[in-house]
Amino acid sequence: MSKDLRICTSNSEFGETDLLNALKAQLRRGEATFGVTVGIGSPEVSEALGSIGLDWINFDLQHTSLGYETVQAMIQSMSYSQTVPIIRVASNDLGLINKALDVGAHAVIVPLVNSREDAERAVRYSRYPPKGVRSWGPRRPALRDPEYAATANAEVMIIPQVETELSMRNLTDIVSTEGVNAILVGPSDLSMSLGVFSQFDSSRFLKAVEAIVSICKAHNVAPGILAPTGPVQRSIEQGFKMISLGGDLATLTRNVRKALEEARGKVITPAKQP
Repeated sequence: MSKDLRICTSNSEFGETDLLNALKAQLRRGEATFGVTVGIGSPEVSEALGSIGLDWINFDLQHTSLGYETVQAMIQSMSYSQTVPIIRVASNDLGLINKALDVGAHAVIVPLVNSREDAERAVRYSRYPPKGVRSWGPRRPALRDPEYAATANAEVMIIPQVETELSMRNLTDIVSTEGVNAILVGPSDLSMSLGVFSQFDSSRFLKAVEAIVSICKAHNVAPGILAPTGPVQRSIEQGFKMISLGGDLATLTRNVRKALEEARGKVITPAKQP
């Protein structure tokens, strides 16, 4: 873990003295954090986004064409910043999680975690023995942290994604799993599983959100949401602590469309000649 993204903290509330990555420290202090999801494979994108003060960037290897070589270059291009790099892997797989951490992710989002067993497996894959089965080979983290073997287990975050009705039924088991410090709601998939796809104002979806935030709070786990479901103020008021402001492609398209509509609206149509 890059030393410029670590702080040393002693906190009797948590009963431990740990070296923590910046995001983990913020969440433990109960702060709301803000990030974006990136799928456009250019280091210029992460370099630019890393310069504006985001708390985290999620590099999405589940639903985009991004590959690990590209993501490594994108993480390198933002390494001067205080923004924490996160990778969402395609599945709960030892090799995928190992590679995400080895190329420089400080946290890994794991999709479709539906049980305690799923959560325990993800945590085990992210930790070195004897607490886990992660294989040694931290190409980038070890360049900046010669003590990475000793600090990685405490610093790395595994973030299960809650996105099915089954995960809701097993939510207490998931969030109470040792090593889980945060979870992320996948709002589109969760609403689809609940039978109210994209109806983020429906009582069924809102009830699920309320339950998620409440259970997370009871277990000192930070609740997060991976995509906007309305104004960001509502996500803050609901109690989310990891809040995505959106994806790069959607944000680019929305803003250019708005600019185009405004521009076309200012065009003066020449009067027809008699």
